[in-house]
Amino acid sequence: MKIYSKEFFSSLVALAKGKRGVLFIVLLFLMPLSVHSQKIAVKTNLLEWATISPNISAEFVVSPTMSLDLSASFNKWVPFANAKYDHLKIQPELRYWFQRPMAQHFLGFSLLYFNYDMMAKGVCHEGQAIGGGFSYGYDFVLSKRWNLELTAGVGAVYRFEKKYDEGTKPPYKNNGNTWGIAPINLGVTLSYVIF
Repeated sequence: MKIYSKEFFSSLVALAKGKRGVLFIVLLFLMPLSVHSQKIAVKTNLLEWATISPNISAEFVVSPTMSLDLSASFNKWVPFANAKYDHLKIQPELRYWFQRPMAQHFLGFSLLYFNYDMMAKGVCHEGQAIGGGFSYGYDFVLSKRWNLELTAGVGAVYRFEKKYDEGTKPPYKNNGNTWGIAPINLGVTLSYVIF
């Protein structure tokens, strides 16, 4: 897995020049950065473990109705025969809770950075993706410390990748730069509330 920082930053600059990019960057900087409460949870997505992708996230309450969830996952193994799924994913999400943080319904706004090296059906995909979108979730309070969260979300993702057939030499430059609508958040998450 390689991180192409020059291509990544040039793509961010190109994104920022459009109307959507300006909105994306403004929303990024409007995210609250300080924690106003002592409620913190450590979580793991059980669906990602099904693809042998270790993951962890932390959620911080930042206001009486909002929280900030920071998650990361990776995979360096072959989870299925004839399929490669190396990746590193970082995803912050700002959540609005209808009742109180970490209980019942919420709406979330996610940002996504995804670095991948995948192979399926003889086609290799090596590159990065950035994007953002919205999600809906429900948090079941199981006990004072334990919660189970169900989440689904969709958003816009910009991919810049090298796409080539297995066994051939990768192209020198990216040949698969595209925008697309994709699921950006899908989870059955077990969380432990620390404070």
